[in-house]
Amino acid sequence: MKKLPDKVGRNIIQDTEFLKELSKCVWNLEIEAPEFEEKWNNVLVEFKLQDHDWLNLMFEMRSMWIPAYFRDVFMGGIMRTTSRSESENNFFTSVVNPHVSLVEFFMRYETALDAQRHCQAENDNESQEKFPQCKTELLIERHGSEVYTVSVFYEFQDEVHSSFYCCGVDELRKEDGIDVEIVTEANRRRKFKVLFECFSHDTTCSCKKFYRIGIPCRHMIWMWKAKNLKSIPKQYILDRWTIISTQKPMLDISCLDTEDDRRVVINEMWSEIFSCVSWVKGHEEDFIKNIREFKNKIEATKNVTLEDTQNVRSSEHDIEMLIGCSIPDEILVQPPKVSKNKGTGVHDGSRTSGSKRLKGAKEIAVEQSKKKTKRKCSGCGELAYHDIRNCPHKA
Repeated sequence: MKKLPDKVGRNIIQDTEFLKELSKCVWNLEIEAPEFEEKWNNVLVEFKLQDHDWLNLMFEMRSMWIPAYFRDVFMGGIMRTTSRSESENNFFTSVVNPHVSLVEFFMRYETALDAQRHCQAENDNESQEKFPQCKTELLIERHGSEVYTVSVFYEFQDEVHSSFYCCGVDELRKEDGIDVEIVTEANRRRKFKVLFECFSHDTTCSCKKFYRIGIPCRHMIWMWKAKNLKSIPKQYILDRWTIISTQKPMLDISCLDTEDDRRVVINEMWSEIFSCVSWVKGHEEDFIKNIREFKNKIEATKNVTLEDTQNVRSSEHDIEMLIGCSIPDEILVQPPKVSKNKGTGVHDGSRTSGSKRLKGAKEIAVEQSKKKTKRKCSGCGELAYHDIRNCPHKA
């Protein structure tokens, strides 16, 4: 029996041997919950830590952090608690700071978004124009290079390569018309159970990697290779990993009413627009020309009638549905009052005249000094460069 020194709380994981055994138990993605609990108890018994408070507390919360309880939950788009916020903060901190003005903030914010869009366009172009080299002669790998993006294909290629060189069949049988294979891997004692339905090509594997990441595992690929499939079954190609993912409606546009048919039509309109923009390379001018001709044709058919007014209202209604909010009945934000600043002209209520402007004290003094003669002011009785109309002593 191995025994750790008497430590408090998390300090026990500083022991290298204990940490190694605990990591094998906790971060194993190929065991079920009952097997994890058995391994956990064995580790605690081995190091005589059955009564350790912190470890017992962690075990009580095992369903919230142990991967064995999330083996069939899709984790493809989930990051750690602070990863998403920290990533955004790191990106925008490079272009903005707390000392910029509001206008400058918007300008820098737009610049940052343009940089992200440019990076996305480069990745799209790389996925559409670059053809990764295949490592095997399997048609499934070639099909993956045609449908997956470059980065996702490299992950899929690793699974194909491992299935081609490392996997084998330990047992093959049929159960209720379903093919069952026990797949083994080189230098590994664990075996994986793969089920295959011949008509629908439905495939499941006990490792459950496809359910977590969305990429077929090496054991499923081995089964497809044994069944001489030339392409990946369509139900195992997630749209989010494909080249044409941006050509499909990415968001379900929320409508203000309950007209499901109209919502479907709007989604189809956006889908067609995105598809045209994605495939119009080399014919941008013709595309813009056709769009403008269609726009002019629609505008030409409008007449200044009651029906035209109703059409305008319908257009406003469509815009409301697209942006997800309605035009408010009461407008609370009003234009600011016109300030009377130097150089802005003379303001009198609703109109602004640019013929006169406000003058500073220095400018007035210079103009007064250029006058040749003084005259007597009837208001104050002094010889000066003013009269009763602009006398400074006049109340």
